[in-house]
Amino acid sequence: MKYINELLKGLIIGAANILPGISGGVLAISMGVYDKIIHAVNRLFKEPVKSFRILLPYGIGALAGIVFLSLAFEYLFYTYPLQTKMAFLGMIGGGLPSLFRKGFPKGGKGKMAGLVAACLTCGAVILFTFAAERMITGSQGGAEMASGAAWLSSGTYWVPVLFLIGMIGAATMVIPGISGSMIMMMLGFYEPILQTNNACIRALSALDFNSLFTNGIVMVPYYAGLAAGIFLFARVVEGLLSRHEQRMYQVIMGLVFSSPFVVLWDVTWNSVMTHQILAGISLSLLGYVCAVGLGGEG
Repeated sequence: MKYINELLKGLIIGAANILPGISGGVLAISMGVYDKIIHAVNRLFKEPVKSFRILLPYGIGALAGIVFLSLAFEYLFYTYPLQTKMAFLGMIGGGLPSLFRKGFPKGGKGKMAGLVAACLTCGAVILFTFAAERMITGSQGGAEMASGAAWLSSGTYWVPVLFLIGMIGAATMVIPGISGSMIMMMLGFYEPILQTNNACIRALSALDFNSLFTNGIVMVPYYAGLAAGIFLFARVVEGLLSRHEQRMYQVIMGLVFSSPFVVLWDVTWNSVMTHQILAGISLSLLGYVCAVGLGGEG
């Protein structure tokens, strides 16, 4: 049962990383596994067996969420954007009680400074999101589904560029509150990467190994950068948590409080129907209950 619970948490984190505006790191914190995963990543070479056992269920779940749910969430995100986003907002909100306990413990000092840090962080993320929205809105539309891999590999230095994009993606996975998909949108890589990933899934399901190789080889430098970046940024984040744990959680609370704006930044409210709002609220409550049910360190 514990293993299934960990798989589900990994599945949710993986799915979150492919949805614009959603932070997989914040959801990992909400479900009480962020510290555990970061610590295991940093101890992978020092304590390989123990760390591998900890990471395996989360890794399998996250990979399944990214690979197999990308098609489903691509459909849900574009067909039911508000409801899907509200469900994830509920999950994010489910971690607030735990964050309050860690960021503002009873008898803890510097509460006013902590509130200032949280508010400044919240404001900074909202300003960043507003700037990113302007850049995304001003960019050109995505490529056709079949041209994702061709677009990614069209430049002279596409291999190091994709490696760097992978490292940026890793930073957004490890640092809570930053939406990797939104950053990828801002840089113009979100649709081509999602399309190429989905092309690999379709090729695998059809046993079209030629197409699988053509699309898969393009994704290799991206995933290599992703792996390297996760180890690099996990070490940085764990160092900050070990030295400034209370302040870090106060900053993370600011990231969480900015989530409603970040997640709902592109919703066209004048076209939203009442039943969509009610469905979104219901799914948000369900997401909250799920986050609380999946919470804890284990």
